[in-house]
Amino acid sequence: MKINFFTSVFFRSLLLRFILICPLLLFIYGCPENWKNELGVYTLCDYENDWKGNVCLTPAYDPYYDFWDIMNCGSSSECAHSTSKRRLNSEVNPHTILPIPDDGWKDWNQFDFVFFYGHNNTIVPPHPHDWFSYSNYEGGTWVHKSGYLDDIGWGSTTNFDYYAIRPIDYADELPGALTYLYNEYTSSLLGGMYDYGGGGHFWRDHWYDTAQLLVYDQLGDNDLEWLILHGCQAVITANEDGSYNPLGLSAFHWVQGKFHIVLGHYKSYSTSDLQPLAGFAYDLKSGVPIQTAYFDVDPDNNTSAIASETSPFNWATSIMATDRWGNPGPDYSDTSIFSQRWITHLGTVAEHWD
Repeated sequence: MKINFFTSVFFRSLLLRFILICPLLLFIYGCPENWKNELGVYTLCDYENDWKGNVCLTPAYDPYYDFWDIMNCGSSSECAHSTSKRRLNSEVNPHTILPIPDDGWKDWNQFDFVFFYGHNNTIVPPHPHDWFSYSNYEGGTWVHKSGYLDDIGWGSTTNFDYYAIRPIDYADELPGALTYLYNEYTSSLLGGMYDYGGGGHFWRDHWYDTAQLLVYDQLGDNDLEWLILHGCQAVITANEDGSYNPLGLSAFHWVQGKFHIVLGHYKSYSTSDLQPLAGFAYDLKSGVPIQTAYFDVDPDNNTSAIASETSPFNWATSIMATDRWGNPGPDYSDTSIFSQRWITHLGTVAEHWD
């Protein structure tokens, strides 16, 4: 019995030493993969039946290719987890975006970092006298129209329809960030009364399918920490002239579970303005703060970011300024403090916090 007791203590001691020393060795020599950071890359550039215009890019500019390859490097501690996923075109649909139970697909909330490239917008875009193309559901079919935003009142006096016929004409009071999906006339919509806003909402695979009810979580209540909507004017922090605009915060504060930063652009741009993404990937892996790294690939002076913070707030120690791919800050579920940064039309960085 004494030998058995001694043996038990001996092996317990070895086990304890292993538990204590192993993390140190991993820190020194590098982990086989960064198990904390699961990356989800979504590229949607070619839409079903061409219902949205083609915005496909060469590999250097498309996160599906060079950015993905660099982030999934295989052997160092800065690499994405091996269970990371990338989606292309037809795979970017309600099932891979929304938390639909038992559909077998991972959704936005199940990745740590989501990079979405495609057409984005808001229900009521912030730049009123832009020429705009849209479709209304009239008499059982979709009718394509166009006009100036301040004339047509899209989402206000003219219904927003692009979520499988969910007409919305109250977007001035409840704005939402809009991400168009592959399936014809479908989109995801982030905001207080919409997807990831909490509560029950309807969804459909296609606009002609029977509606199904789904109780949504808030964005980030599962794993999500960072979301990039790499397209036009979904993350509104400023007007076209670079002055502050609260529209993005009005949409995103409703869906804030424990997400850290939402990144994107506050006005439209040409795809020719986009910058290669390899530098962004290398910056992330070298420890450059996520917001700083993303702003370095700004298209046409219009990049923006919204970060959840905690009180008391200080820029120097904020999530906005310090959150890193390999070293994320804490989750803040308090929905009352947010910081915002954007690049002005002069190329300088402006900021605001609430």
